[in-house]
Amino acid sequence: MINIVGLLCSMAFVLLISAYIWQAYQVNAGLRNKDRQFALQSSYKQPGIGLDLTTIGALPRALQEEYPALVANYYRLDGLTCIVSNGSEVFEENVSLGDSTLLTMYGFSLLQGNALTALSNPFSVVIDEQAAMKYFGKKEAVGERLRIRNFAGEQRDFEVTAVIRQASENSVMRLMPSMQTAIFLPISSEKYFGRNVNNWQNLWIAGFIELQEGVTPDQLQQPIKQLLEQHADKQIAENLQPQLKPLSSYYLDDNQGAIRQLLLVLSLTAAFLIIMAIINFVNLSISQSLTRLKEVGLRKILGSSRKQLILQLLAEYCLMVFIAGLLALVLYPLLAPWFSSVMMKELPSLSVLPFRFFALFFTGILALGLTAGIYPALKLSSNSIVSAVKNQLSEHRGKHLIRRSLLLLQFAVAVLVLISSVIIARQVDTFINGQLGYNKDYLLTAQVPRDWSEKGLHNIQQVQQELRQLAQVKDISLSYGIPNSFGNGIQTVSKVGADQGIDALVITSDQHFASTYEIPVLAGQFFASKEDASIASKVVINRKAAQALGYEQVHDAIGQPITLYDGGFTGTISGVTEDFYANSMHSASPAVVWFPVQANMQYRFLSIRLKAGAIAPAVHALENRWKELMPDAPFKYKFMDETIQAMYSTEIQLKRASQSATAISMLIVVLGIIGLTSISINLRLKEIGIRKVLGANLRNMVLLFSKEFFVIFAAALCVSIPLTYFFMHQWLMNYAVKIDLQPQLFILPIIGVSAILLLFIAGLVLRASHSNPIKSLRDE
Repeated sequence: MINIVGLLCSMAFVLLISAYIWQAYQVNAGLRNKDRQFALQSSYKQPGIGLDLTTIGALPRALQEEYPALVANYYRLDGLTCIVSNGSEVFEENVSLGDSTLLTMYGFSLLQGNALTALSNPFSVVIDEQAAMKYFGKKEAVGERLRIRNFAGEQRDFEVTAVIRQASENSVMRLMPSMQTAIFLPISSEKYFGRNVNNWQNLWIAGFIELQEGVTPDQLQQPIKQLLEQHADKQIAENLQPQLKPLSSYYLDDNQGAIRQLLLVLSLTAAFLIIMAIINFVNLSISQSLTRLKEVGLRKILGSSRKQLILQLLAEYCLMVFIAGLLALVLYPLLAPWFSSVMMKELPSLSVLPFRFFALFFTGILALGLTAGIYPALKLSSNSIVSAVKNQLSEHRGKHLIRRSLLLLQFAVAVLVLISSVIIARQVDTFINGQLGYNKDYLLTAQVPRDWSEKGLHNIQQVQQELRQLAQVKDISLSYGIPNSFGNGIQTVSKVGADQGIDALVITSDQHFASTYEIPVLAGQFFASKEDASIASKVVINRKAAQALGYEQVHDAIGQPITLYDGGFTGTISGVTEDFYANSMHSASPAVVWFPVQANMQYRFLSIRLKAGAIAPAVHALENRWKELMPDAPFKYKFMDETIQAMYSTEIQLKRASQSATAISMLIVVLGIIGLTSISINLRLKEIGIRKVLGANLRNMVLLFSKEFFVIFAAALCVSIPLTYFFMHQWLMNYAVKIDLQPQLFILPIIGVSAILLLFIAGLVLRASHSNPIKSLRDE
């Protein structure tokens, strides 16, 4: 039972991990010609020109039209956030404005509509079946209408011309978490939304291309260079370095390969657990060998060959592993919801997994049974007949060496997993609860309808003022970005007349940003009052920007002019703030320049700080007032705690997975210790009885049976601690803000494991010591 439970725990966790990994590799697997499709992205020698994620709007189309022998097809999308309604309900949705090739290039299956004509009309719209159910309560939605609002506040009906069958996860419909959409508009409607996709100055379009058969990405380098020299601005042509990223592996390699690294860690964790289960199996099988020696001897006397004995024993061991594997499959539906919550991603059901998945699983079971059983089978079958009938195992010393070596490896793996889990948890807690430079408590954000005109800015400022009057609201700010949504807004900032500048994150906001986020102002003031007509020519910088610009004291920067946007804007510094983490702690806190929203009238978010107290009533009052002021805009809010957790979703997944793996590895270790100690006690009952008669107490007994384990445990620490330090040091190097690998991060987990081992050994010895010593001494 101990063997089966140990195997079951490891195999169930491995099965869950395998399903998660299989699902990750299915992203983009359903796209037609995925091996020839690429995301066309950018890298710029000079920061602040464009985004890495996007490309020049006109480039994909020009490549296909001018080099048809190289490029077979293209697709471009401009991601919008729009107010969408079905006449009664209003939603804020991510919408893709893109080419009609969407439905033919990727092979998306349609429930209704014609893929060739669905996106030909400027005011047509294609939705997926989930959006159809959401808006119309049915999947057959062709002919229905959706009302979509543009950035000028106008509303117009769009006719549904096709419904996409629910597609598997892909990077076309979900290029990144904030660009996931189920509503697709034709590029011919771009004027209604004030966009211009097919433009050589538009650097913010997501582009995809499909190459002709046999064409490699390197063959496009020269054509792209020629097109940029012919059509793009000189600065763009000199700085843009196109990046063709394979769509087949885009999901795994995006975000600096974070998903691929997570899958690697999960795979190693699964391997560790299997190794530990095998070690348990081998150790228990060897320790139990004395109970089967006479059986082996009698079988040899009756004519069994060594080969027959090996096959019989291997069959038994494989059967035991097979039983554990079947139980793991039975437990999968019960454990999948738990693992989905751990990894923050729903796992596929068993019915979705392909036949080859189960074929590999059962092949792995067979291999595991053979691996775990081969040594015990060889050891038992090699015993001589005389030794067997005397109940003695040949090469007794060798048996102990193998068992102790395997136990050392098991302890080393368990300690490595445990300490790594503690360090990962501490690092993630630093991300979530660390010093950000602003106060995240009682702070929420909500997107607002965009009307980037003077009238639109005035209207949203009126709404902002009305919301500020609520008793539950402490402060409120209007801005284009918020933490985790500032994007790559890096610009070159310089003193007026200076030859060189600095790279700084530019944040467009109003004068309430610092007070709402509670960022300390070190000198001057954050812009000026709303009534100040000169606010559109003011800027605010943080301490890091002031130092980079050469101001020794923060007060020295006040009143000094600086330029942004390649000299297109000159502003006077009105204030200097303390540094803060504008995005995640993966990189260092940047130099920051605040740009007044009054200067370009572009905004997306309201950041609202509530007064300390009950949250639910405050949010309810805020929502009611929101609906009164903006009945056509849904109140979709997110607390800053949630936003911060979204920044570190991969690290949180790793933390939860490592904690689960630690629990399972410790369970396997405990099961092994229980099994080995129980067998050792049962084989030494007479010795225990004699020691009790001679006056041995519980402490002596515990020391007798635990000293071997703790000597091996101490040796394991000599192996696992340096390895853990090395691996965790390498992992922490990925972050600008990281914890120190202090001694207590290693010492406390080791003390905990030692206490657990001692507790279980003491319990088993105590149970054995309660037996009557006279009975054990008389037993033959």
